[in-house]
Amino acid sequence: MKRWFLSAVVLLLTFVCFDNQHAFAQFADRATITGVVTDASGAAIPDARVTITDEQTGVKTIVGTNSAGNYSTPPLILGTYRVDIEKQGFKVFSRTGYSLTGGQTVRVDAALGVGSTTESVQVEAATTEFVNTETATVQHTIGESYYHDLPAVMGADIRLAESLLQLQPGYVPMQPNGDAVFRGSQFTSRMNGGQTLATENWFDGAAFGYAEGHQQTQESSIPYPSVREMTVVQNTFSAEYGHTSGGFITYTTKSGTNKLHGNLYDFYTNNKLDASNYFLGPVLQKNGLGKTLPLGQNNWGFALGGPIPKLKQTFWFFNLDGLDYHSTVNTGFVNTLPTDAQRSGDFSEFLDTSTILGQDALGRNIYQGEIFNPATTRLVSGPSCLSSKPNCLPVRDGYPGNIIPSTDPLWSPLATAVIPNIPALDRQTPRVNGFGGTLAVRCRRF
Repeated sequence: MKRWFLSAVVLLLTFVCFDNQHAFAQFADRATITGVVTDASGAAIPDARVTITDEQTGVKTIVGTNSAGNYSTPPLILGTYRVDIEKQGFKVFSRTGYSLTGGQTVRVDAALGVGSTTESVQVEAATTEFVNTETATVQHTIGESYYHDLPAVMGADIRLAESLLQLQPGYVPMQPNGDAVFRGSQFTSRMNGGQTLATENWFDGAAFGYAEGHQQTQESSIPYPSVREMTVVQNTFSAEYGHTSGGFITYTTKSGTNKLHGNLYDFYTNNKLDASNYFLGPVLQKNGLGKTLPLGQNNWGFALGGPIPKLKQTFWFFNLDGLDYHSTVNTGFVNTLPTDAQRSGDFSEFLDTSTILGQDALGRNIYQGEIFNPATTRLVSGPSCLSSKPNCLPVRDGYPGNIIPSTDPLWSPLATAVIPNIPALDRQTPRVNGFGGTLAVRCRRF
């Protein structure tokens, strides 16, 4: 019972996001607000009270100005903020609508007018900053609206948060290789012409990925609906970033707010709703397999977040994301597997004695699809040979009937061991006969 209770507590703490602004994390998923407070003449105002309020949660961060009128907040959780600045004998300065993105430093300078603190100068929305004047870091952010509004069209895979890297300037995706599983992923991608597999991924301020994949995330991507924003830091990195030459991709997840919010989703794919493949469709139909390859894909889940009652400044967010995938094929690949005859060394079906490609040095016909025994390689005389080198043209003997006997000394023991493990054919043709067998994949991600 004690072990069960401890496990439950650990699981709960795993999914609870404590929005206490003093619990600092890595700067990659935080932002700061800084500025200078002056009077109408430009003189610094010390000891002014600066209140930074998260408009979604109501959480307040309070700082003061120093003797030079400067102030700066600790790292803030990403969100939209309101800035209120007050000092006895001056009007209150209020400005709303500061949307913070990861690694950003936003400057909010204020010139306070003389008056009572019951008077205020309020601006309903802040001006969006298009040029970062506070740091030398070059970065680009894809915000929550993109993840909400844009479709993530995938191949034979779950929706990946990294699929929207296609929108990032300087990002070069993997070249198409026929494998639908990695379509939309950052596998073998590059940034600004750098090396492949040279990026590093950060998740809520901590580096994540897996070593074998050079810190890539296509095998461990965070659930698509839980992403608040994705920021790519391309160069002139700050000290908190790590050890790569290709750029840093930082994901920041959503957090709970002071109201309960959530969504339920199910993205369904079935080959009965797909158009016929222009090239492969006629081949499939001719062999009685329909116009499309069998494919069933179901990406389901829900996301929910909100406040924890009676616990101030404490919020939670949870996302369950899953994939049911059923297919007879990785739709990017169609394989040619050995037939039963070929497994025993019989390749007579490829031999076409009606098509003569030429003749060898002995005047023997060379046929289409003929297999030659490398052990019979030798040099023979020919019309262009010099008298000093009478044997100068190489020839080989073909296997009789295009059949390699199992007693041939060149027969590989490794091939003998591997052949029984090759999948059976999906249709009895010499070529394009393997679609991968029946595959059912079931994934769960939190």
